[in-house]
Amino acid sequence: MKRAIFVCVVLIVAIGCQSKITGALQVDGATFAVQQCRSGQVFGFSGIELRDLNGRRLRLLASADGTCTAAIVRGDSATEDRLGPCGQMTLQTQSSRINQIVNVKGHAKLNCEAAGHKVAGDIEFENCH
Repeated sequence: MKRAIFVCVVLIVAIGCQSKITGALQVDGATFAVQQCRSGQVFGFSGIELRDLNGRRLRLLASADGTCTAAIVRGDSATEDRLGPCGQMTLQTQSSRINQIVNVKGHAKLNCEAAGHKVAGDIEFENCH
C-alpha cells in the first residue's frame, strides 16, 4: 500500500511540473513547435530556452525593462546567432524547484529580424525548469 501511495505522489508531481507553452512562434518563416522549455538559470542567464522538434534552440534573455534579446542555437552547437532586441517578455519565478533550478513562467511577444534570422510570435509559458 505504501508503495502505491508513493508511486501516485511521484506521478502527480511529475505531471504537475511539466512545462506548458501556449501560443505560436515562427522562426525563419517556419513554425517553431516547442518541445521543451528550460529556465535560463540552467545556462547562466535570466530568461528561457525553447527547443523545437528539430533540436533548434531559441533563447530569450530577459532585460530589467521588460524587453528581451533573442538568440538562435542550432542543435547542440556551442555558438549562437544573436538577433538582439526582439520584443517584450515578462518573467516570474514560481514556488517550485527541480534540482535547485527555480521554475519560471511568463509571456513573450516577439518580432525581430537580424543575423539572417526572423523570429515572430506570441507565447505564454510556465513550469520552465
